Amino acid sequence: MGSLTVNVNGRSYPIICGDGEEPHLEYLAEFVDKKVQDLMESVGNASESQLLLMASLLIADDLSQAYETIEKLREEIEATGSSSAEEAWAEKIESIAQTLENA
Repeated sequence: MGSLTVNVNGRSYPIICGDGEEPHLEYLAEFVDKKVQDLMESVGNASESQLLLMASLLIADDLSQAYETIEKLREEIEATGSSSAEEAWAEKIESIAQTLENA
């Protein structure tokens, strides 16, 4: 079993994970920390728990939109069955990935 300590909003949190998952969890913690920092700049005076909840909701919203887009693309591919639809799907997935990375 692996473990690491991540930092979010200046606080350390010990995390237990599967062996080898540490780098991915560090990446995720950095992602969450960035969301929290962005919220602090825009919201201002909020408690840590409020910031963490808002960050979680924003991340969940991004994920929900990505799932909806993927489902629409699957439906388009099934409806058309063409390779051009597959190419469009690949482009849209790349766009989703860029959006999530920039969020």
